[in-house]
Amino acid sequence: MSRTTSRTHKVRTRSAAVVATLAVAGLLTGCAEELPTPKPEAPVAAAVVTQAQEREILDKVAGVVEKVTKSSQAEDLAGRLSGPALDIRETQLKVAAARKDQEPLTDLSMQMQQVILPSDQEWPRNSFAITVQPKDLTTPVLMTFEQASARDQYKLWGWVRLLPGVTMPRFAEADLGSAAVAADDESLKTTPTDAIKQYASVLTVDKDSKYAGNFADDDLRQFFRDYGKLQVDAINKEECKGAFEVAYEPTKDPVKSVRTADGGALVMAAMISKETITAKEEGCEIGPPTKTTQALWGDADVTNVVEVNYQDMVAMYVPPKGSDDQISLVGYEHVPMSVSNG
Repeated sequence: MSRTTSRTHKVRTRSAAVVATLAVAGLLTGCAEELPTPKPEAPVAAAVVTQAQEREILDKVAGVVEKVTKSSQAEDLAGRLSGPALDIRETQLKVAAARKDQEPLTDLSMQMQQVILPSDQEWPRNSFAITVQPKDLTTPVLMTFEQASARDQYKLWGWVRLLPGVTMPRFAEADLGSAAVAADDESLKTTPTDAIKQYASVLTVDKDSKYAGNFADDDLRQFFRDYGKLQVDAINKEECKGAFEVAYEPTKDPVKSVRTADGGALVMAAMISKETITAKEEGCEIGPPTKTTQALWGDADVTNVVEVNYQDMVAMYVPPKGSDDQISLVGYEHVPMSVSNG
């Protein structure tokens, strides 16, 4: 007899014994008082990282960021930064060195007003935190930290600057922890993965996207409308027939999502984008439009085209399935990574 068959036989035998016992008990109910059955205690939910441990993590990450900012030894970042955060910070340091100022560096001071701690036992584990108001930024910063495995250190994986006046969703108390949400979770209005894909379409073609109705209008979309018009107007002053285009797509980095108190999710993801500024009139030439893009430009020849490649981070609130609310952006980071003449 196989092991599987033997195990099945034992289960059936045990079930039969249980049925027999219940039958005897039924015959005795008229003779004996039924004993009360104690109710099992509900499991106590708790975060797998305490607030004290999170503070220690934040201090260690902040120490590395501060040390590298002073020394400009970007290779030391990998000890406590990973994924999009590492790529973005390395580029910011490069630009700051070329510009000879620290304006391109996002303030990553890690004094937090709120932490959102993981409750999941398995890895990777992600925690989120919102800073107090940095002195040189108009809004706080939302950060995501990842522990890839039990043997790995927690590292800063990504961050966004929150939108002015944004109302953040509510989360479970920090000591209870908040559950991670899978990239293909269908309890939401749309899965985290699909939300990012749809938003890439909206950022690329704005109201012409078939997904535009799924999203509330936001500051990032308005930024591109205003910035694109500014660039086109500047080119047209020279009668050069200016054009501005932007194209977005998600990266292959995993989407980071955490459950909100109402059953929705806070979703953070990495994207890449390209801005193309063109002077269509023959004989017209244009160069990089900002100090940062000029620092990345180097000694390339000036032509009628400027292409700027960006690394982006976006964070959005995705409502639970059945909600009448739209998906809404809560913050973003938009950092030039390279510039070319097309």
